[in-house]
Amino acid sequence: MRVRTRRGLAAITSAASLAAGILGATAPRAGAMPIAAGTGRISIVDSSGVNTAEADGNEAAEVPHLPNTAGLSANWSPDGSRLVAGGQDPTRLTSTRLVGDASHVTTEWPQSASGGTQYTDAAFWLDGSDIVTSTGRELFYGPSDASIGQQPLLTGANQPPAGTCDAHPSASILGPLAFERTTCGASGADIWTLDPDTNAVQRIVTDGADPAFSADGSQLAFTRVVDGVSQVFTAAADGTGEKQITTDAVNHFDPAWDPAGGRIAYGASASSSGTTATSTKIISLSDGIVANFSSFGTKPAWQPVRNNTLDRVYGTGGITIDQAASRFTFDTTGAAHVPGLITAHSAVLVNKTNATYATPAISLAAEKQGPIVLTAGGSLDATASAELKRTLPKGSTVYLEGNTSQLSSTVSSQISALGYTALRMDGADLASVSARTATQITKKPDWVFVADGMDYHDPVSASTAAGALGYHGLGVVLLVKGTTIPAAVKTYLDSLDPDTTGLVSVGANARTALENTPLAEQWQFYDVSGTSYEQTAVNLANFWWTAPNIATVDGGSTWSNAVTGNAVTAVYGPTLWSGADALSSLTSGYLTKESASIQEVATFGGNDAYAPAARAGIGDAIGISSAQLTTVWWAGGAAPAAAAGGTSSKTLTKALPTVHGPASEASAAGRPSLTVQTRGAHLPAPNDRTLPAKDDRTR
Repeated sequence: MRVRTRRGLAAITSAASLAAGILGATAPRAGAMPIAAGTGRISIVDSSGVNTAEADGNEAAEVPHLPNTAGLSANWSPDGSRLVAGGQDPTRLTSTRLVGDASHVTTEWPQSASGGTQYTDAAFWLDGSDIVTSTGRELFYGPSDASIGQQPLLTGANQPPAGTCDAHPSASILGPLAFERTTCGASGADIWTLDPDTNAVQRIVTDGADPAFSADGSQLAFTRVVDGVSQVFTAAADGTGEKQITTDAVNHFDPAWDPAGGRIAYGASASSSGTTATSTKIISLSDGIVANFSSFGTKPAWQPVRNNTLDRVYGTGGITIDQAASRFTFDTTGAAHVPGLITAHSAVLVNKTNATYATPAISLAAEKQGPIVLTAGGSLDATASAELKRTLPKGSTVYLEGNTSQLSSTVSSQISALGYTALRMDGADLASVSARTATQITKKPDWVFVADGMDYHDPVSASTAAGALGYHGLGVVLLVKGTTIPAAVKTYLDSLDPDTTGLVSVGANARTALENTPLAEQWQFYDVSGTSYEQTAVNLANFWWTAPNIATVDGGSTWSNAVTGNAVTAVYGPTLWSGADALSSLTSGYLTKESASIQEVATFGGNDAYAPAARAGIGDAIGISSAQLTTVWWAGGAAPAAAAGGTSSKTLTKALPTVHGPASEASAAGRPSLTVQTRGAHLPAPNDRTLPAKDDRTR
């Protein structure tokens, strides 16, 4: 598992996997992107910026919002949805889309850079979650959405020797990163690789430059000077089996593989520096025939075309949505393990007629690693009983969310009769239930999310963020009443140490409640709010998750879909809201911005919650277009026949912000004051959230 940790607090732990379809990939790669890729457009760099065209040269167009004044090599995200190169300022990188709203993302100059004055190149890495860059001297890396600043890639035992310069990174879809290493100021280079699984750095090619992995990660192209002329070579991904591909008397630079295999594009120049008489050519590896792609421009990059995935989980026949979500995620107790599913350790029971009382159950279910099961308040539904018996061995704990007005004593007795331990999250009102649920998770949380319980949307978003800390995690959600903090919530907050606890208000009412209520200690807190629950969810996603691989899109009108679905997806990525008829523009904007890393979107509910237009909007947002979207239909949560078996489990990345400096002094009114860290639609500054050294991130 690859995680980012918050310095001074515990690392994230999460459930072992999501359901088989949302995780589908085969060893040795842990990601979910398909290994194979189709052939897309070719980008080249010239004095005007970055241009792209089809491989036959047709449909040429300049890439908007990508001036690339420093002439950097452009590179594509693994699914071909975004292109990264330079901006107007050579100390910044820009990632952008080719069509529609560019939704460009700017990567700032790393503050810790010890050499170089501008970026030289960049590449997407690790399923598009990261961008690796070079200053011409040192490699840096950071999330592809630029939510955390660039940090040195090679540290500790991998610290480059003094006097060496590392540049020209190329990422394999299988994980390894290739780069060239030279003695600074000297000619000649070797090619090295970094394996993110083992954190091992090794030289694989002596006397080689311009490394480029093939789309399937099995081969490497590079250049080497032969008799004074730079030629293109290929080799296996480990550098063995070198083979010279070009022999003509022009210099060859920057090879790029046809994603479907069989061809290599490269820049050609009569000058060894590659600065005069440049052009771009394509060579066929089967017969050596060379075709002209462009008479101007060089530094080609070939767009991979890979499908992203939309997982549609819905109830059908006698299978309810809570059963479907549970079966999508959890094994059947006593039966053979299904690859991609996980073992449930408990379950959370909620009243199927009360939306807001169900929302704290999301964080509880994620922390206890179990499903949310819906039932009537007076007696246990047959479907609830069946799912508990399917999922949990006898003796397991079933948490009852609410007092007897929510789930009667009859329901509790029926749970006990099934052989489970019934543990009630009791309280006189919703706020008390949220505080009781928080206490059940932990009395000393790392993070507390506060939302207004008068409507379910913000509490669902907040509870999902708390649940992102996963199995045995330390995130909780507290629900206030409008702009008032009830006594039970205040008591819980007053028991905490503000110096070691992050506090986040989700929604404007929650912020007002925190501002207006005296607390025992002086707190800082982050305000994450918006003009609508859709905007608040997007702002929270920007604040809490860094370059996620998965997101869940919830229909705004059916709380049961959102509650049961997010209980099993919270540990993998944010929840977003949308209308049924078309994808929300706010959600679409977020998915588009994160399209380099987001490979899959999960939805819970039927066609009444997600019309075809909404599904097409998801495909257009996260990929090249909706034509590159594979929809997997999980009727009743069961794996489709084509997807069943043979898939592997996966864990995804979450990142945590760090609370800013010391709290301000108490107000003149004599009570502790609250210093608000307003975020709205903005992310914390890059260095506010600490990215650990490379060896803290394992895959």
